[in-house]
Amino acid sequence: MDEINSQDGENTTKDTAEYNSQQMELTKIKNNLNQAQKIANIGSLEYDVENDRGFWSDQLFRIFGLKSQKGFFPDYRMYLSYLHPDDRPAFEDQFQKLLKEMNSVDLICRIIRQDGEERYIHQRADYFAEDSGSPKIIATIQDITEKRRMEEKLYENERKIGQIYENLDVGIYSADLIERKVFHFSRGVEGIFGYTADELIDNFDLWDEVIHPDDLQSLEANRVNLIHGKSIRCQYRIFNKSGELRWVNDHSIPYLDKRGELIRVDGFVTDITEQKRLEEKMRHMAFYDHLTDLPNRRYFDQKLQSLVKDNEKHRFAVLFFDLERLKQINDTFGHSAGDELLRLVAKRIREKLNVTFFSARISGDQFAVIKEHIQEVEDPAQLGDCIYQIFSDPFHIESFELKITPSIGISIYPNNGVSAEEMVRNTETSLYHAKQKGKNRFQVYHPSMDIESYKLFTLEQDMRKALVNDEFILEYQPRVDTKTGKILSAEALLRWSHPEWGRVSPLEFIPVAEESGFIINIGEYVIRKVCRQLFDWKEKGLSIVPISVNISPLSFLKNSLVSMIKEALDEYHLEAELIEIELTESSLINYSENVISVLKELGSMGVKIALDDFGTGYSSITQLKNYKFDVLKIDKTFIQAMDKTAEDAIITANLIQLAHGLNMKVVAEGVETFEQFYSLRKNECDQIQGYLFSKPIPPSSFEQKLLIGTLKPQNIKEDNVFKGLRKYVRIEFPYPLEAEMTILELNSKPVKMGSTKILIEDMSAGGVKFASKMKLPVRKDIILLIETKLLGEVLAFTGTIVRKDEISDTLTNYGFQFIIEEGPRAELAGMLDTLQVQLEQNPSVPESRFIETASSQLYFE
Repeated sequence: MDEINSQDGENTTKDTAEYNSQQMELTKIKNNLNQAQKIANIGSLEYDVENDRGFWSDQLFRIFGLKSQKGFFPDYRMYLSYLHPDDRPAFEDQFQKLLKEMNSVDLICRIIRQDGEERYIHQRADYFAEDSGSPKIIATIQDITEKRRMEEKLYENERKIGQIYENLDVGIYSADLIERKVFHFSRGVEGIFGYTADELIDNFDLWDEVIHPDDLQSLEANRVNLIHGKSIRCQYRIFNKSGELRWVNDHSIPYLDKRGELIRVDGFVTDITEQKRLEEKMRHMAFYDHLTDLPNRRYFDQKLQSLVKDNEKHRFAVLFFDLERLKQINDTFGHSAGDELLRLVAKRIREKLNVTFFSARISGDQFAVIKEHIQEVEDPAQLGDCIYQIFSDPFHIESFELKITPSIGISIYPNNGVSAEEMVRNTETSLYHAKQKGKNRFQVYHPSMDIESYKLFTLEQDMRKALVNDEFILEYQPRVDTKTGKILSAEALLRWSHPEWGRVSPLEFIPVAEESGFIINIGEYVIRKVCRQLFDWKEKGLSIVPISVNISPLSFLKNSLVSMIKEALDEYHLEAELIEIELTESSLINYSENVISVLKELGSMGVKIALDDFGTGYSSITQLKNYKFDVLKIDKTFIQAMDKTAEDAIITANLIQLAHGLNMKVVAEGVETFEQFYSLRKNECDQIQGYLFSKPIPPSSFEQKLLIGTLKPQNIKEDNVFKGLRKYVRIEFPYPLEAEMTILELNSKPVKMGSTKILIEDMSAGGVKFASKMKLPVRKDIILLIETKLLGEVLAFTGTIVRKDEISDTLTNYGFQFIIEEGPRAELAGMLDTLQVQLEQNPSVPESRFIETASSQLYFE
C-alpha cells in the first residue's frame, strides 16, 4: 500500500512538472506571437458570434489606440464604432457575406483612433464552425497607413511627372553624343522649336543652328562643364521654325560611362518667352516713370549707388532741378496741363541730354541728372547751361505759351560727398539754396550752407509725410474774460513733433508750408481735428467753448473751404458758433475780393470771424468797413510795448475803442505782465490771451482748465531751468561769446553740412549755455560741434543738447554738455580759471570773440 502511495506521489509530481513546463512553453509562444505581431504591426482577434464577444490581441489594442484591459471584450457594435463612418457600410456588407457564405473576406478600411488620428487597416477574416460550441470568426488586422500614404505619394508623383512630361511648354530630350543622334524627346520639344521629330532626328546640328548667334558662344563655354560631369542651366534665345524669336531655359544633365567620358546628355527645355516679356515689362514699370517714361527715383538711386561703388577715382556730377511754376499751372489750367508740361520737359531731356547724361524724374516736379567722368576744369556753370537749354524755348500747351524757369542744385563727387546718401542730401541742399536766390538760378553745394537752411529744406520734404504719420499735434491757449477770468474761448495752435528735429516751431514750418502750398492741407487737417476734439469734450460732458483756428489766405482761394468746414461740423454734430476762423490783415489786402466772399458764406452759417494781428497791416481801417468782423485781435507787438511807451498805450486804447464802436469784441494777444493786464482791463478790453493766464497746453491739460472754468493771472518769471543742474563751476560772461555750431551726427548717422552762428553766455568744464535762433530738440543722438576763440586759442567742443529754455518765439537758450576726456577737461578748467582772473580785472578780454551787445536777442535781430 505504501508502495502504491509512493508511486502515486511520484506520478503527481511528474504530472505537475510536465504541466508547468507546458504552461511556460505556451507563455513563451504567446510572448513570441505578441512580439511578432508588434513588429509586423498586425493584431488578431477571435469573435464569438453567438455571444457577441471579441477577444483582442495586445497589438490590436495598440493599433486602435486603446489600452489593453483584462475582462474587456469589445462587441460587434463597439468594433463598428471605431471604423470611419464612410467605411462602415462596406464592412457590414462583408460581415454579412462572411456569416452567409461561411468563408473568408478581405477588406481595407479606415479607423478613427481615440486621439482623432485617421489610419488605414487591412482586415482578413475567416469563419470557423466547430461541432461543439458557437461559431467563431478569426481575423488578422494590419496597420497599413504608412504603406498607403507611400502609395498615394508615389501615385501623385507619377501623375505629376506624367503631366509635366506631356506639357507642351516643356520638352524632355536625351541625346547620344557618340552616335550624334537625339533618340528621345517629348512632344514639348516640337512645340517649342517648331520642327518635327523627323527633322530634329535627321539633322543633329539643327539644335545649334536655331540658337541666336549672340548667345551661342556663351552657351558653348558653359557646355564644357558637362564634360566634367556637372549639370548646367542656361537661358538663351532660339529662332523657331516660323522665324519667331523665343527665349528658352535649358537644364542639361550629363551621363558619363565607366571611363568617365561623356556619352549622353539628358535635359529639359522650357519656353520662357512670355516670362521674359513680363520680366521686362515689370522692370520697366519698376524703374521708369509712368507719365514721362524717364527713369524713376528707384532707378536713379541704383545708378548713383553703382557709380559711387565702381567709380571711386572718377568724378561725376549730380544735378537736381524742379519746375518753379508747376503748381500754379495745375491750379490755373488743371492737372492735365501740368501732366502735359512734364511730358514735354521729358521729351526735351531725351533729345538734349540722354546722349551724355543719365536723366530721371524723381518726384512730382523734380528731375535729376547725372554727368559721368567730368574733368577737374569743367565749370559747373556749363552743367547748369545744359539744363537751361531745355527751357530756352517756351512750351506750348493747348493755346497757351508757357515760359518755364528751373532752379538747379549741383554737387560733385567726391568733393561734396563720398556716399550716395550724402550726394543726394547735399544736392537737395544746394537746390534749396538756388530756390532761395530766386528763379533761373543754379547753386553748387559747398559746406558753408548752414544748419538752418538744411533744416528748412528737410522740413519741406517731410511735411506731407508728417500729415500722414500724424506728427502734427494741437495745443490750446485759453482766452479769458478780462474782468472775471472765465474761459470764453481758446485758440488752436499747431505744433510739429518731428522725428529728427523734435518739436518744430510754427514760425519755422508755417512759412515753408505757405510757400509750397501745403498750408491748405494743413488748414483742413486742423479744422477736422478741432471738430473731433470738441466732439470728444462734449461727449465727456464738459462745458465746451468756441475754438479759433488760423486759416491761410491761400485757403480762401479754394472753393472747397466753406463746404469742408460745413462737412466737419455736420460729421461731429457741432454748432457753427463753436468754430472761429482767424485771418490776418494781409489776407484782406492781397486777396480782398475772394476773402470777403468766403467770409460772408461762413458768417451766414454762423461761424465766427476774427481779424488777427490787427495793427500790422496798411489798410486795416478801410477793410473793417467792408466786412463786420466778430472779433478783433490786437497784435502782441502793441501789447508788449504798452508799459514801455505812452504812444503804444494810447494806440492800444484807441484800437479797443474803435473795435467797440464797430460792435466787435477785442482780444489782446501776448499778455505777459500784470501791468499790461491792468492797462487792458482799465481800457475795457474784452478778452486776454497770453502767458500771464496760460501758455498753449495739450488737450488733456485744457480739459482740466475747462472743468475749473476760470483762470487767475500768475507771475510767469520762473526760475531758470539751468540753475541747480550744474556739476562744474561756471563762468558767466560779461558779453556773449560768438561761436559757430554744426551737426556731426543726426539720428545716429554722420552728416556733413555748414555751420550757423550761436552766442555762448556762460561756460564750465562740463559744458556751455548758448543762445540760438535755431530750434533743436533735446536728444542724445544729435551730436553737435561748437567752435570759437578764447584767450587766443581756437576751441572746438563736441557734445549734445541736454536742456532747452525758449526765451521768445525766435530765440532759445540751450544747455550743451561736452563729450570730452578728463585730460582735456582739466586743461579747459585751468583756462577758465585764468579767464576768471582776467574778467575780474578787465571785462574786455583780448583775442576772444566776445560781442559787446546789450542782449542775444538784439544780436540775432
